[in-house]
Amino acid sequence: MIPRTVLSTVSQVLERYGKMAFLSGPRQVGKTTFAQSYRKRFTQSFYFNWDDLHHQKLLVKEPYFFQKEDRDPAKPFLVVLDEIHKYARWRNYLKGAFDGFKEEFRFLVTGSGRLDLFKKGGDSLLGRYFSARLFPLSVGELERTFPSLEDFKSHLGEMPEPSRRRKEGYDQLYEMSGFPEPFLKAEQKFYRLWSKERKTLLLREDIRNATNIREISLLEMLSHLIPERVGNPLSLNSLREDVGVAFETIREWILLLEQFYYLFRLTPYSRHVARSLKKEAKAYLYDWTEIEDTGMRFENVVALHLWKAVHMWRDAGEESVSLHYLRDKEKREVDFILVNKNSPLCLIECKAREEELSPSLIYFQKKLRIPAAVQLVHKPGICKKIKEAGWIRWIVSADRWLALLP
Repeated sequence: MIPRTVLSTVSQVLERYGKMAFLSGPRQVGKTTFAQSYRKRFTQSFYFNWDDLHHQKLLVKEPYFFQKEDRDPAKPFLVVLDEIHKYARWRNYLKGAFDGFKEEFRFLVTGSGRLDLFKKGGDSLLGRYFSARLFPLSVGELERTFPSLEDFKSHLGEMPEPSRRRKEGYDQLYEMSGFPEPFLKAEQKFYRLWSKERKTLLLREDIRNATNIREISLLEMLSHLIPERVGNPLSLNSLREDVGVAFETIREWILLLEQFYYLFRLTPYSRHVARSLKKEAKAYLYDWTEIEDTGMRFENVVALHLWKAVHMWRDAGEESVSLHYLRDKEKREVDFILVNKNSPLCLIECKAREEELSPSLIYFQKKLRIPAAVQLVHKPGICKKIKEAGWIRWIVSADRWLALLP
């Protein structure tokens, strides 16, 4: 199952703009599978994997080994470099490869969060690549719907017709996560084994090998505390006290967990909101099935769908859109607000069962003059449209509304 939005973005970067494509995402989300499938678009290609000892020796002996491959110079040649970030000098290597051979070859580079980690500072690769991200599966992806931002805007006034397949796919995502392997297996026992192994490898291999962290057991303790705090402003001071390390250490570890796609954070939206919260972010997980509480897991499912949509639209070169939450000091709160070019586009509130419109949703919609507000419920068969003097409000089942997102 290859996401069409990611496929379109990678194709545009490589084939139209002539840049390197950096494909990153959570561990075991399907980056290697995507790369192998994408190779079929080219009649000439070479797949390199740093974890293959033979490939390591090949690169050391002949750094630009791909140029010696038998090929037709008149046709494009794709070089896939998988896990190349594990090579200590990978940035300088890519710089030399691209500068020397960009006219003859196309380069697709795949890897974990380390690609993002090293792109943040002084970057010798600046101007030579564009990024694309691969996320866990979503309802829209299962439905083969890949709406653009403009499509999403136009659909805010109407809901798509429900389908049995959509409801079944949503339920399976909720129980098994959006990671392809456990989703397709659809067995709780397999998921538990898979999840334990994935988290261990993420912390004890990916993060430890990329950093100088010695107290890896304390980082593991931190990762066990995060699921209980999903959906609430994340207090670093509270985590510092629970784990027993310095404030600067907790701040650094949270950033690492974010950069390696264990969690993501949403900042509060404060523009035109008097007495709003302005500092503490909320944290959500890429694997929502770590969360036991039904309401919090449901909120995380919606959060990741929205987070994925925002980044799909950005990577495709669409308008600047961002995701935040709303909360003021009177404790009025709305779970999510989509913002397009600094203007609020849509409010989204999550309620596991409650079908009564949230007073905070109505308050902030009027306060910020947002045309559309949506209350999602974790129940099937709900779709109510409420109009009031130009305001549009929905109470709708999550499986139905999430199909509006890529």
